[in-house]
Amino acid sequence: MQSPRKPRILITNDDGVNSANMHALARALAPYGEVFVFAPQMEQSGVSHAFTLRRPLCIEECPSEGGYRAFSVDGTPADCVKFALGHYAAFGLEQTEGRGPGQFDVCFSGVNIGENSGVSALYSGTVAGAREAALWSVPGVALSLRGGNTLLQVSIDFAVKVVREGMFRNIPAGVFWNVNFPKVEPAAFKGFRACTMALGMFTDHYTSEGNLWQLDGEKLWEKQPEGSDDYLLDQGYATITPHRIDQTDEENLKKINEMLAGNG
Repeated sequence: MQSPRKPRILITNDDGVNSANMHALARALAPYGEVFVFAPQMEQSGVSHAFTLRRPLCIEECPSEGGYRAFSVDGTPADCVKFALGHYAAFGLEQTEGRGPGQFDVCFSGVNIGENSGVSALYSGTVAGAREAALWSVPGVALSLRGGNTLLQVSIDFAVKVVREGMFRNIPAGVFWNVNFPKVEPAAFKGFRACTMALGMFTDHYTSEGNLWQLDGEKLWEKQPEGSDDYLLDQGYATITPHRIDQTDEENLKKINEMLAGNG
């Protein structure tokens, strides 16, 4: 009897193809699946879901150790996932490989340096990598650390569990997980909580030197709604927030239809 194939795992990030955190994740997942890394050539933090349209992408294979293949893409995280799922999965690299490995089963983005909870998710290149996967109906999981690498191994162990136990198969089409880990030592880590997305904005402000303006600001963590990802992250929990591709506000859709009917 033929044994089932291992899942095909795509990994990206926004910290760049040389990220030690990302390669640690790839090495840890390699025993449990066929792992392929497609990551930006340079850091792409804060680019959100931007992608490259008006110039060609340069894609080159990079040396890797640990049973996986890695490719550098001179674009954004969304570019990386779009190319991997839309082209490489079926065709490989033209004129060098012939055909790709086949459909990917799950995509991880990270492990990012810096949190991507709450409204940070809207600006994040890391989260956009998982979101792009969801656009292709591939389960996506964004992994981010609020502070330092104290819980890096915890985040990697979580990703391994997601693959080993097949948890990614429970992510519906059009949905991805945004997972954040708190700024605590392992002994103070309180575990995982599923939660909503906080909507508290940053305390944005700009400082100037001549005609140069520098953005700065931070979140008011203590003012976030109880039970939200920002709030729980600040309490020492890892947060798992399911995000949807469909951003339609159903309640306001009904109101707009009522207004249109009233003007008819």
